[in-house]
Order: sequence, then C-alpha cells, then structure tokens
Amino acid sequence: MSLLEQIQKDYIAAMKNRDEIKKSALNYIIAQMKNKKIEIQKELEDWDVIKILKKEIKAICETIGFLEKTDKVEELEEEKAKKVILEFYLPQCKSKEETKTIIEWLISELWITELAKQRWQIMWAIKWKYGEEVDWSIANEVINDMLK
Repeated sequence: MSLLEQIQKDYIAAMKNRDEIKKSALNYIIAQMKNKKIEIQKELEDWDVIKILKKEIKAICETIGFLEKTDKVEELEEEKAKKVILEFYLPQCKSKEETKTIIEWLISELWITELAKQRWQIMWAIKWKYGEEVDWSIANEVINDMLK
C-alpha cells in the first residue's frame, strides 16, 4: 500500500471515529496531494507525499513557535497534535551511527580517496540509494567529523 493510500485510509477511519484533529490534518494533506498531482500531471510517488508532509510539518513548527509566545494553549496543543500525526507518516531516518556506517561503506565502495573533494559523490549516492531514510544534516555532520 502506498503512502497516499494509507493516508486516505486513515482519513476515512478518522472521519468514522470523529477524530477532528486527525481528520483536519489529513484532509489538508490530501488536498495538498491533489494539488500537487494536478501540478505535475501524474500520480504521486511516495517521495512526493513525503515532501508535502515535510513542508506541512515545517509550517506547523513555525505556527507552534508563534503560538508559544501567546496564551492560546488550546490552539498550541492542537498544532502539536497535528505535527505528531503527520510525523507518523514520515519514514524513520537512520541514526548518526547508521549514517556513519553507510558513509564508510560508500567511501570504500566508490573508492573515495579525497573526502573533501569527493564529498558530492557520497551525498549523491546517499540520495540515490537511501532517499529520505538518511537525514542530510546528519550525513553532513558525519562527513565534517571525518574531515577533522
């Protein structure tokens, strides 16, 4: 089952269970996915859905930041709940140790001799082979630690 299908299934379940927060969060994501599908004029892949989820989570984080400065406790809790709901659909990222193992393996596999100059090859290979499973900031941090 694709990520899009899972979200639609969970949206229907939220409607049946009268879970207003989950229904609201998933309804907005489904609308964003429909808009993206119209924009690119093809079916969405899981990575398209992940990009939409990440964009919405980033927007929710900004909203949470603003709400923390106010006394709107109920709205703040609702936004935090939406964030948790949407994060559930994101793939689990590799830990720093797992990322380091992947990078070390890629260095030997790609015959990297000068890490500073060939860093882009590792990053490209990570993106191509692991996609959203590896967090870019963690990968950059690991590479920077290796360069020291």
